[in-house]
This record gives sequence, C-alpha cells and structure tokens, in this order.
Amino acid sequence: MLLYFELMAIQANVLFSHDLLGRMISVNEPGHPIGPRFFLGCTSGGNVTKYRYDLTNDIVSEIEQLVSKHPNYINLAKIINILSREQQINNIWIGPAFTFSNHLNMPNRVTRITDTNKELLQCNFSNLLDQLEWRQPCFAIIDEGTAVSICCSARSTSVASEASVETLEGFQGKGYGSDVVTAWAIAVQEEKRIPLYSTSWDNFASQAVAKNLKLINYGTDIHIT
Repeated sequence: MLLYFELMAIQANVLFSHDLLGRMISVNEPGHPIGPRFFLGCTSGGNVTKYRYDLTNDIVSEIEQLVSKHPNYINLAKIINILSREQQINNIWIGPAFTFSNHLNMPNRVTRITDTNKELLQCNFSNLLDQLEWRQPCFAIIDEGTAVSICCSARSTSVASEASVETLEGFQGKGYGSDVVTAWAIAVQEEKRIPLYSTSWDNFASQAVAKNLKLINYGTDIHIT
C-alpha cells in the first residue's frame, strides 16, 4: 500500500483543481465551485498543505513556516488567526480520511446504476440524474423499485476517486451504506484506481460505515474557507 503521506497528496489532487504553481483553483467537479482558502492533510508521515490561488505570498509563507516548524503539532488557532487578517473565516471542516484494503467481497444485494436503469434514482436521488456520468461508478440498494441507499464518486481523477454515500433515514442501520460503499470501492479498484473515503467528525453515520468496513485511516483533513 502507498505511504499515508502519498495517499493524502493523491486525495488533495482528487478534491481540488490546481494551477501550474500547485495552488487550488476550485473544487474538482463540474461547475467548478470555489474551494477552501487552505487545506491541510495531516498524516503520521508528514503533512500536505494546499493554498488557494488568491492567498498572498506572505500569508502562504507564514503558514508554511508554522506547519514545517512543528509538523507533529498543528496550531490550528494560529493558522486561523493568520488567515483572518486578510478575510473572515466562514467555515472550518475537519474529519478523518480513509482508504480500503485490497481484499473486498462484492455484496450480493447491490445494483449498479447506469444510464440503462437510472430511473431507479428518480424518487429519492433525482439530483444525481444529470450527474450520473461523472459520478461513476455508482451502486445502490433497491427497495420496492427505487434506490434507498447509494454510493457514487464525489470527485475523481485518473488515479483515484472519493466516495459519496447516502442512505435514506428510514433504511439506516441495515448495513446498506456499507454494502454500496464496498461495491463502489471494488469497482474503482477494478479500474486500477484508488478508492478514498473521508468524512467530518460530526457525521456519525458516515463514521459508522468506515468502522464497519474496517477502513484504513491514513490521516485527517482540515479545510478552512
């Protein structure tokens, strides 16, 4: 398996589009929504830092010095203070990042969703109908002719994909999320790419899926906007 630092670097490239200098331009998805001002991926093998293109060189230099000086202790309060000098902080997102083992078994109750059967999404996941092409691979649990749990790609590159999973509230606790995530991860691996899974610390349902699947926690993501 790749080193944790390498996985974090790959994830950062999956999450965001970058300019030639390596600065973040936007979120890596159609429509190109604006990304965070600062991304920090912390791993036991080192930290990955990414800066949005519009941050001044002085701010970038100051944060880089802070992170490199104490790589095993991230003073988030100081980073926030530095960023706040230029612009008010609007959001801070923190959560664990995971990858999968290479020994997964395909669940037997999942259905792959393609253009040929995308009507299964119409009732509960109609927002995905126009996004299905770039969100592949996509798997669902079907109940009474409609999708009730789904996992597809949130963002992708030729190297890796990040999972997006959702299970309707009335169908949670049945292992559906674990099954669709497993099927999605196997399909990504069959494409010779790396499946990645991340969530926020306050998303307990998503963390439960990671725990049930015994995913490998390679680091922590911090997004500051």
